[in-house]
Amino acid sequence: MTWPHTVTLKDGSEVSVRPLEASDAPELAAAIVRLSPESRYRRFLSPVPSLPAAHLRYLTDVDHHGREALIAFDPSSCRGLGVARWGVLLDDPGVAEIAVAVDDEKQRLGLAGALLSLLSRRAASEGLREARAATQSENRAALRLLERFGFRRIRSQGGVTEFALPLATRPLDEP
Repeated sequence: MTWPHTVTLKDGSEVSVRPLEASDAPELAAAIVRLSPESRYRRFLSPVPSLPAAHLRYLTDVDHHGREALIAFDPSSCRGLGVARWGVLLDDPGVAEIAVAVDDEKQRLGLAGALLSLLSRRAASEGLREARAATQSENRAALRLLERFGFRRIRSQGGVTEFALPLATRPLDEP
């Protein structure tokens, strides 16, 4: 895949996606602050008004092998519109935990699905066999997205539903 990758959203607008770099930290921090409190809560599964510097360093410290992140941005303004990331689980190196966050103004336009598709393809290209995701059990939009994408529910506990997606059997060119 060549970067940046262009994604056309349901409203006809175009978004560029590329691997996240450490230099994206200021824009990532700004994008997270721009999220509504509900969107931040849904992404981090807790109230997060802004990211502490250590957490921001963690999110932007990716090696593009054991930890990957993709940033979606407006190609004209370079404003961050979404981020998707995975990290290999320490106790199971064939499994990646995936998380996605999209700017409130770009939600329900296909960006989360596009990021999930691109991120899953990257995980499969690194030889990972499974992707996992967790979301709040009442987050209907995320539940629908994950199920539509082919994730299967593996457990629900404490208001959080966990999903798994086998990567080896998934066609890599489909969202």
